[in-house]
Amino acid sequence: MQPKVAIVFGGRSPIALSCANYLSLEQRVVLVTRHVDSALEQLVCQMPSVSLIAADLECPTEAARVVNETLSSGHQLSCMAFLQRYRPKTESTFSSHLAVELWSIKEALDTVRSLKSAESPMQVLVSSSPAAQKVLDDQDLGYHIVKAGQEALVRFYAVLLAENNITINAIRVGSLVVKERAMSYWNSIPHTVGKLKELMPTRRLQTSDDVGLIFAKILLSNVIGITGQVFSADSGFELMDSIQIVKKAT
Repeated sequence: MQPKVAIVFGGRSPIALSCANYLSLEQRVVLVTRHVDSALEQLVCQMPSVSLIAADLECPTEAARVVNETLSSGHQLSCMAFLQRYRPKTESTFSSHLAVELWSIKEALDTVRSLKSAESPMQVLVSSSPAAQKVLDDQDLGYHIVKAGQEALVRFYAVLLAENNITINAIRVGSLVVKERAMSYWNSIPHTVGKLKELMPTRRLQTSDDVGLIFAKILLSNVIGITGQVFSADSGFELMDSIQIVKKAT
């Protein structure tokens, strides 16, 4: 039997690192990042069975190259997580945003569809955002279009990939995610954090490690029959309407 391998696109994103770490407890993981440097290598060396591949997803065919190389390595591709985010150093361009967060996913899925047999099941998860449905005042039009496009892509490819025994779903990661690298900021505003927790039905804020674990558990679950769906990982925040939010915030 071929050893299993997972591909996680997202590099040094805290959620991608967390997802790769949890997946690596059970199988080999390829973590795809734009640049490989000593700091990232030091993080990854602490994880069992994780290797790094550099790929600039502004060229979407790079995602196809990663899939090709992984499939030709003699491993069984069991799952893929798309957690990459376009973070420009200068003013963003819509074409680059589209390439990194949408077309690279399409290229990877088209490659898998053309090469993978239907003998073994495979799961795919795409990281979406509330911006797919709602206007977020800290994001531009391009971000909203791309996130809506990701969810449309998930529904479309759920149909195309079914014959390959592949399921694909999306997870809307909530806007309020506590990242470890920003803990000093969160610790400096305890009153605000308390108010935010009160807004959550679960009375807690998601951390990037929480979200990474959610991705990994679903990818390792081998659940069949659920595909083309969009789920939310936001501590139940999306379940509340604006009137509930205003009442709890005042």
